[in-house]
Amino acid sequence: MPNQLYSTPVVYEQHQHLQSSPSPELTDAMGQRRSSPIDKSWTFREACVNTSKFLPVSQFPTCIHLDLIHHGIISDPFTGTAEKQAQWVGEKAWVYRTAFVAPQLGENEKAVLAFDGLDTYASVHLNGKEILETDNMFIPERVDITSLLRGSNDESNVLEITFDSAFIRGKEEQKKNPMHQWGCWNGDSSRLAVRKAQYHYVSATMYYVYVNMIDPLRVCF
Repeated sequence: MPNQLYSTPVVYEQHQHLQSSPSPELTDAMGQRRSSPIDKSWTFREACVNTSKFLPVSQFPTCIHLDLIHHGIISDPFTGTAEKQAQWVGEKAWVYRTAFVAPQLGENEKAVLAFDGLDTYASVHLNGKEILETDNMFIPERVDITSLLRGSNDESNVLEITFDSAFIRGKEEQKKNPMHQWGCWNGDSSRLAVRKAQYHYVSATMYYVYVNMIDPLRVCF
């Protein structure tokens, strides 16, 4: 079993303050941008097990450990030695899915899907089309989805995000660079190869997701 201890509990503690979401619709002071959060009806399952059913998330923003604890799949890592039994979580890929209503756009407006934090190795699909791949959780992402949205008042816009295992991908990066000296005194050295917050190396985390309605004739972004 890889040496990943003392990572999961920090995740659990870190996200207790993330239970609130942005207001239903926000408008900036200049009236140039409107934002609509995508924070409802999220579900999740293990990505590589097609027979597993989607379960509702415990909150939003969220992380995989909180959702698994909520459904009784793993125990609270703070209890006894429960963290040792939860090490498998960080070695799996996880998929999150929701459906949302397309925003009403003005004559010149574009719809821009905004991610304030996708946990490192994420693949994003909207209505069955891949629109984004990430490998760095520190970079906010923006994607113009105007042409991909289905009609307004139609809840069939399906957003799906698959989070690959950062632990496995980190190991793969190490193998690609065998001559590099991976100096690490705490935890597994593969974490040094991954652009991910080190305090929760074996978790998949998702922060705020929302659609910005932007008039490109009035604001630059």
